[in-house]
Amino acid sequence: MSLYVLRDVQQIFEGRTVLDLPGLVLEAGQSYALLGPNGSGKTTLLHILAMLNAPAKGRVFYKGQEINWKANYLTPIRRELVLVDQHPIMFSTTVVKNVEYGLKVRRINSAKRRQTAMESLERVGMQDFAHGPAHLLSGGETQRVAIARAMACSPQVMLFDEPTASVDVENQAVIEKIIENIRKERGITVIFSTHKRLEASRLAENKVFLFEGKLSGPGGENLLPGSVVRRNGRNVCILREKVEIEMDRVPEGPCRVLVNPEKVRIYSMDQAKKMFSGGQIPGKVLQMTAEGDHIQVLMDIGFPIRSVMTRQEAAESGILVGDDVMVAFDPGAVQPAP
Repeated sequence: MSLYVLRDVQQIFEGRTVLDLPGLVLEAGQSYALLGPNGSGKTTLLHILAMLNAPAKGRVFYKGQEINWKANYLTPIRRELVLVDQHPIMFSTTVVKNVEYGLKVRRINSAKRRQTAMESLERVGMQDFAHGPAHLLSGGETQRVAIARAMACSPQVMLFDEPTASVDVENQAVIEKIIENIRKERGITVIFSTHKRLEASRLAENKVFLFEGKLSGPGGENLLPGSVVRRNGRNVCILREKVEIEMDRVPEGPCRVLVNPEKVRIYSMDQAKKMFSGGQIPGKVLQMTAEGDHIQVLMDIGFPIRSVMTRQEAAESGILVGDDVMVAFDPGAVQPAP
């Protein structure tokens, strides 16, 4: 069953289109990761799916019914949906009273509220903090209590905005396990945003890639404009008028391509001298970000491009931020954008 259907949805802020989705279908009982760099539209989409913000244009369907964005129509639907923000706010009271809040709004009696709240805290491993002040919790503990508060309301859909982005490593693992169990044990549809490809792979059955507010394929972080020309009997794609890559079965003229970061290879200058006689692209490392067993690398090769390498590859190469490097593309790294 299709839980959400979005048709020609656009969101516009201050005259700028920040989300532009011709079509998107999300199925009930599934888990989805919204992937993309900062500013790609992930949070904007989550707020629409949570029925918090109406789109500027387009139609949104939930359980087969088109959404009417009037408050009295939305109230019963919103009770089925819960969004856990990246930086949850706790009331200045005890942990358990924070978890009880949504149930109190729903006019659940106090005994039932307390029982449900304690059960929810136990699911996230925070029952021992129940009667302590919520405002003294760490970031990771606060996130776990926010998840318990959301679960206490028995939602059918749980949405998370970067659930592990602002917590310590220990709590990251705990929160990931909680999110995994939510869908497996309770059958709740889970939709979360992340810029971590490995987290998405661990937790989501389905991935939605966004770049500059539009749907893209895997490697959407490297969505680039180019132009295909015929040269020496072959088609060559010139990316941003700087880098040339052979492209089969792509017609001549302007194009957009996706470069899979997992197929972008980086070599130190010493490695390149030993391994190649030429043909690589010079670049400079701008940023390196650890993500589990992998390192995300942002480089400048005349334009920004991202790569992914294992920790072992990074250690063997000795590459550091600021280093000059040589870059090569594996076969199939560059594909026409959908």
